[in-house]
Amino acid sequence: MTDPMVARKEPRLAVIVATRDRERQLAHMLPTLGAAAAALGEPVEIIVVDNGSSDATSQVLHDWIAVDSNRRYLRVEERGKARALNRALAATAADLVAFTDDDVELPPTWLVELVGFFDQHPEFGAATGRVQMPPSVTDPALRKRATLFGTLPLFDKGLQVCDTHHLYGCNMALRRSTIRRVGGFDERLGPGASGLHEDGELGRRICEAGLRIGYAPRVLVFHTVEADRLTPEFFRAHHQRDARSRFAMDPNGRWMEPLRHLLGAALVWSIWTLVPNRRQSMRARGRVVSHAELLRLRWNLARRAHAGRHDPSQGGSKT
Repeated sequence: MTDPMVARKEPRLAVIVATRDRERQLAHMLPTLGAAAAALGEPVEIIVVDNGSSDATSQVLHDWIAVDSNRRYLRVEERGKARALNRALAATAADLVAFTDDDVELPPTWLVELVGFFDQHPEFGAATGRVQMPPSVTDPALRKRATLFGTLPLFDKGLQVCDTHHLYGCNMALRRSTIRRVGGFDERLGPGASGLHEDGELGRRICEAGLRIGYAPRVLVFHTVEADRLTPEFFRAHHQRDARSRFAMDPNGRWMEPLRHLLGAALVWSIWTLVPNRRQSMRARGRVVSHAELLRLRWNLARRAHAGRHDPSQGGSKT
């Protein structure tokens, strides 16, 4: 019988997942997360944050957390993945915090390898691992489309541990000391806000603080391949979200900068279209879309600011 006077020892590791209206993907991912936690051989605190879902996500989560006292369910109504992740960060005191998404498959070794990486590499304040397509995706045409569109967060730097400046939100972890040093996620960014880059911006702040991000090749996840992310429409929307996120991070940047990048990307796109190289052409085309959208946003901001300076009703002066 447990002595009630002995304080419950908190798990040293927490895993955080944010989700919204993805009951099917979540129901597929959660068993793989449970298996990875069981394989670690020590308690793991798992916090799943429901960011205002209107489908059956709450029922999926209630059923899942009922079997383990270390599983927790938070609900954050106000939209924004970064906001939801910050709420979960505030709810745990674990020394090591891992993050993954609702659209991945986790190998049973995921947490074993992740904890082992941090134990073996105290020099790193954060880490990110490989993100690959699942082995079950064997259709060569589908794999080629995924590689061509580049709209899945696939990441693979090989099999050697090294430094990286990137974080991938579906497969990353931070030490508590790193979180205390740089803070949490920028709530202007990510799904439900600007659309992207809540993980990349956090990685940038970690590096600017003089801390190191490790590439952990044995910490592997498989990102599901969904057909609706492999279309020209999604491709365009993805790169427009990229632009909106960059604008959110630097709204006062000069509009001439994206114009120069747009012209350069258009030239590269033309070259790879003529050569031809479809993969390089698509990458350049994505940059064209992104820089064009960023140019539009900054031009509109500059135009409004100029109009405000010359509008007497806004306190400006006539010239």
